[in-house]
Amino acid sequence: NYQQLMVLENADLITTTEPFECCVCLVECAAQDGVVLRDCLHTFCRACLAHTVQFTEEAEVKCPFRDHNYACDSTLQEREIKALVTAEVYEQHLAKSVAQAENKIGNAFHCKTPDCPGWCIFEDNVNSFQCPVCNQVNCLTCQAIHTGIDCKQYQEQAKQEAETNADARRTREMLEEMVKRGEALPCPTCQVVLMKKWGCDWLRCSMCKTEICWVTRGPRWGPGGKGDTSGGCQCGVNGVKCHPKCNYCH
Repeated sequence: NYQQLMVLENADLITTTEPFECCVCLVECAAQDGVVLRDCLHTFCRACLAHTVQFTEEAEVKCPFRDHNYACDSTLQEREIKALVTAEVYEQHLAKSVAQAENKIGNAFHCKTPDCPGWCIFEDNVNSFQCPVCNQVNCLTCQAIHTGIDCKQYQEQAKQEAETNADARRTREMLEEMVKRGEALPCPTCQVVLMKKWGCDWLRCSMCKTEICWVTRGPRWGPGGKGDTSGGCQCGVNGVKCHPKCNYCH
């Protein structure tokens, strides 16, 4: 009846009412010792489902039913997952889900503090990120933490220390490799190395504020500043793109 349906709907887990054999471990289970998954109605013992949650590598936990002809594609609901495992395992599951979401987002930045789980989704006009976990301010331009000095000072310092300091040498080599791969460029005005974070072909140097065209690797405007098409990439002049790869968005 309706009341029974509401009780089932509000319960985190639907338990079995009759003895059954778990199709994963092949153990005979007593009534109330099993769980019926809501989305596919497959039945398993609690221990097998808890192990499935704990050891799956994906953020979504799939039903473990498999036979020679069929593999179930249904997933466990979040309330089922939470009810099956300990608080510690559930926190690990949430952390795994967040980490996979971060990896799938193109404009994500992970805090550079060692072992810090903090990260953000950024916009092109944002140059810094204060991590809500460790409170360190990350420079998105340099992809580093350089408290107390600006980007130019940090990059010059890394260049000077590269001969004697292993961390500085790795930083310098990383910047040089990114420039070679076309993932970064030196500002045409102040030479600070800039990385394109996401979005269109326009970016502004965080140091000298020069507007830059990413695809032509040069200034967006002429010497007169914004709107001066006598120089710069001249994108859109007479309806012509500045470069074959230009997205015509700047």
